Amino acid sequence: MTQKFNRRVAMMLGAGAAAAASGLPAWAATAIKHYILVDLKPGTDQLVLDRWYMTFHAPEVRRAFKAWQRNYVSFRSYLPPEEARKAYPLQYGRMTEIHFDSLADFQDSRPNNIYARGLGSFTPPPGGWANAGFESTTASVPVNPQQVFLAKDTPPKETPYLRWIVFFRYPEGVTLEQGDAWYGDVHAKEVARLPGLRKYALYSTVSAAAAYPRVAEMWFDDYAAWKDAFIPVPRFTAPTWGGQGLFVESISMFVGENPDVDFINDKRVIP
Repeated sequence: MTQKFNRRVAMMLGAGAAAAASGLPAWAATAIKHYILVDLKPGTDQLVLDRWYMTFHAPEVRRAFKAWQRNYVSFRSYLPPEEARKAYPLQYGRMTEIHFDSLADFQDSRPNNIYARGLGSFTPPPGGWANAGFESTTASVPVNPQQVFLAKDTPPKETPYLRWIVFFRYPEGVTLEQGDAWYGDVHAKEVARLPGLRKYALYSTVSAAAAYPRVAEMWFDDYAAWKDAFIPVPRFTAPTWGGQGLFVESISMFVGENPDVDFINDKRVIP
């Protein structure tokens, strides 16, 4: 029987074969997204930082990597209330998300790039790179999560949904295999039963050497729904390594479901 494949299907099949030949997992041939959590230091003016980001940094990054980037958006985070900050390591600033067709494209964007030979090639933020008013942490993951624990409908509504993005790692001495076994078999099932949770998924980074090799994403209708579920901290079943709270080392951020800036498609007023 003769089968016809369009060009995109042929490319996907070829990428999958290449991944298999190289010993990479199958998802390494799929599209990936590069998450960047930007945490503002105390006293940093977000509008001042946004002006630098939108006027200089994002256009310069776009100039350097546009041959590979498929999407480049950024989400202004919610300001987490003090009660949330006391219970969890929540950051405030921005989450930027950049898409690439594959891990290979992401890796290919770096070697010998004459525009991006270190931060010195980019316009520094107010105060300079050494005294920047923010810290950033990255995680590169497949566009689609490897595990989905809950997927309820999220129809359009007047107010934005709250997405809780959690970068995490297991404590020293706990292997990824040990941690993932507890997370998938015990912890995720308990989290999925929390009231108000609409979506819940887990990503594994494309590099086990990442500072935070796992990224969890949870959706709620709003902050009030998140608070009902996570304040006070629920009594989850503890893993063998003990601890408290979420039992992992993490950083996290509240964002909405839609970005406030699209560096590829938008033309916007700079604050």
